[in-house]
Amino acid sequence: MNERIEGKGLLRSIRPPIVEFDVVYQFDIVTDVVRRPGFPPVAGHSHSKGTVRAVNGQFIPEGIYQLEAEDGETLRVTNVGLGEWCILSSQP
Repeated sequence: MNERIEGKGLLRSIRPPIVEFDVVYQFDIVTDVVRRPGFPPVAGHSHSKGTVRAVNGQFIPEGIYQLEAEDGETLRVTNVGLGEWCILSSQP
């Protein structure tokens, strides 16, 4: 199962020094569905990969951040380098 989320938000570092960035983001989330005979399908493991870019073009260093999306969702994300981002957890 595949899902894409994208939008604008505020990215905030979770470790000092606290810095904030207005960003645009896009993530592709892949959820593996586990199927076993005699049981309903269930969501197994999911993983994500995406991009987060500062609206003003500012460089965002590697690290773990909190992304507050415009729709109210909060994501904990990490910049793993080379412009690649992953979602660590989410809160509605």
